[in-house]
Amino acid sequence: MAPSRTRGRPLSSTPLARTAVPSDARPKRGPRTPRPTRTDIQALRAIAVGLVILNHLWPDRLPGGYVGVDVFFVISGFLISTHLISQLMNTGRIAFAEFTARRARRLLPAALLVSLAALAGALLWLPAERWPRIANETFAATAYVENWFLAASAVDYSAQSEAATTVQHYWSLSVEEQFYLLWPLTLLGLTMLLGRRARTLAPAPQPAPAFPRVGLLLAVSLLGVLSFAFAVWLTGTERSLAYFHTGTRVWEFMVGAAIALAAPAWARWLSRDGAGVTLVRGVAHWLAFGLIGWSALTFSDTTAFPGPWAALPVAGTALILATGDRAPRWSPLVALRWRPAQWAGDASYSLYLWHWPLIVLAPAVVSRELQLQDRVAILALTIVLAALTKRYVEDPGRTRLFRGARPRRTLWATAASVVVVALLAGGVHVAAQQVTAQAARAAAEFERSGCFGAGALAPEAALDSPTDCGDPFGAAKLAPRGDDNAPWYSPPECALAEQQILAEGQPSLVECDFSAARSDTAGSGTEAPLVWLVGDSHAEHWKAAVYDVARGNGWRVNSSMQGGCPIVDVDRVAFRGVPDANPAKATACRSWSAEVTERIRASDPALILVSTFTAQETVDDGSGRPQAEQVADASARRFAQWRETGANVVVVRDVPYAEARLGPDCVELDLARAAACTAPASEVLPPDAVADAAAASPDPRVAAIDLSDRFCRADTCYGVIGGVPVFFDADHLARSYARSLAPALATELARATGWAVASPRPELN
Repeated sequence: MAPSRTRGRPLSSTPLARTAVPSDARPKRGPRTPRPTRTDIQALRAIAVGLVILNHLWPDRLPGGYVGVDVFFVISGFLISTHLISQLMNTGRIAFAEFTARRARRLLPAALLVSLAALAGALLWLPAERWPRIANETFAATAYVENWFLAASAVDYSAQSEAATTVQHYWSLSVEEQFYLLWPLTLLGLTMLLGRRARTLAPAPQPAPAFPRVGLLLAVSLLGVLSFAFAVWLTGTERSLAYFHTGTRVWEFMVGAAIALAAPAWARWLSRDGAGVTLVRGVAHWLAFGLIGWSALTFSDTTAFPGPWAALPVAGTALILATGDRAPRWSPLVALRWRPAQWAGDASYSLYLWHWPLIVLAPAVVSRELQLQDRVAILALTIVLAALTKRYVEDPGRTRLFRGARPRRTLWATAASVVVVALLAGGVHVAAQQVTAQAARAAAEFERSGCFGAGALAPEAALDSPTDCGDPFGAAKLAPRGDDNAPWYSPPECALAEQQILAEGQPSLVECDFSAARSDTAGSGTEAPLVWLVGDSHAEHWKAAVYDVARGNGWRVNSSMQGGCPIVDVDRVAFRGVPDANPAKATACRSWSAEVTERIRASDPALILVSTFTAQETVDDGSGRPQAEQVADASARRFAQWRETGANVVVVRDVPYAEARLGPDCVELDLARAAACTAPASEVLPPDAVADAAAASPDPRVAAIDLSDRFCRADTCYGVIGGVPVFFDADHLARSYARSLAPALATELARATGWAVASPRPELN
């Protein structure tokens, strides 16, 4: 999202009539002359960065402010293409090494400064559990692959709720840098394919045929159409991946490139001063800013983006670039010539770099959720830091860094900076391991006490039967995040099954054998009971408790979970209130649940444990009945199928929905104040239709167990219990707290099934 510059002067200073040579014949080279700044591009930059910053500071007020990124992409496509086309027409070649070195001098100094400052801030103020991911992303940002790092996380269900890192916003810079690397070669290749002479190295300018402007315009249009079609398809298929994928953004750059190529066709007409041209300009400006503003105000997280709706802000940006900065007095561009707006456009790169790490670090610094005065302070500090960075880092880096040196010197320095950041990231990993290992040892000792987590609520069931655990809702003694606390894990007794159940093409069946302890509970010669654990990620976060109970009773456990998928044979039509744009998801969910049922029926299980995120998974059986009725009937049918095996079916009621009030973001602000992380049960503990269906079943071997009293007391739910953070993220249990629930789970399973279920000892795995 960086403003583009060439040879020490803003490329944006080229007026529309001068953005490209109006004749297709190569002009003679002449001395450079100063060019006036294009105020319309500076205005677009100011609006774009303002939308992004305000969206991050006040997401509820400006939910679609993320379209500012798309505005930047179109501007970059226009400016870089204008520069490259000029090179091709003037010299018949593209000086790729010089171009790349210039971009590195322009972008890397400020980006490196902010990323390293943000990393230092994370080490000072954020818990060690977050350091490794921040270090990884700092390296990814420096290597300009942050968008692919986030794309990989976005399609990994277990990583969707990871806390934001200090350099997460570098994803857009990575997309732009990938464009800067690929587009010169692509443009040169297209020119050569069209039969024109343009080569990367040439001893001196040579005569060449007319520049293939029309052919290139057609090729650029085709690339844009293909990318747009890909964006629409991928947005409907996997929206999280689509957002960060470079291929879904190429069409936005191509819109800018097409304007650069087509500019001479209308430049002469737009240079007129007639009333008709003036009217067209003014109307185009109002329409353009209307499209961008309407998108920013009405788009939200539920908008299909960057699919078809991205065309609106892109079209608005294109209108401004195409009509130029000459404007009637009633055009909005006149107001945007105001000096502060122009300065914001000129400093937009530094403004963008600084705002996000300040937002991420601020809650830890002030030890509370951000309030109005905090957000205003962040905005003011962003402006101050951006002004300093612009003056002392951006501009010197562009004009004086390696001045007169060969491009390879700049490129070697760029490679060296990536290596240095990689070494720093490795050092952060080592430091984090040492800190977390020490914390793990303290946690292990604490876990052996009877007052660990849920044990503090029921001391009579704890191992040591303490007489007083103190206030069970006091300060946290453990950090909420970290790999050791993630609910998705696999102990040594577990492995992927040879005969798999595929969930959206990925293996989902895990087989665990805890029967080594069988002799302690049932004697030799008896077959270890088989227990199935099925559902979505809200079944997965029970694994720690289920595995401890299984280990204590010598069971075998088969588990198959698929994120966001109901266990019923009914189409899922929405998740977390967002309608499914891709019907393939519903088909995949039904296929998975059907195969799970077939495997259960063929495996002779003793017990089937179920837990689902029912409150956030919307299904539709076509009847139009209330959601609870549809889920209850579909669940009853599924239970009946499972009961044909003779197994007990037990549904574990879903846990409270942590959100920001109970989750790790609240706990991390100040471990000593974690008692403030509470919420009314009526707001965070919605009904569970699957559990209700099991509880209402006339079949005595279908039951529900409800451990809500281990999360909530007197209509208040807690984010910290027994010194242990309850949640790992906004809606999943932390592994440590789930393990503390194992004794309670054993007791409830014994009640629901009539079995003799031994309570597990608190052993670490």
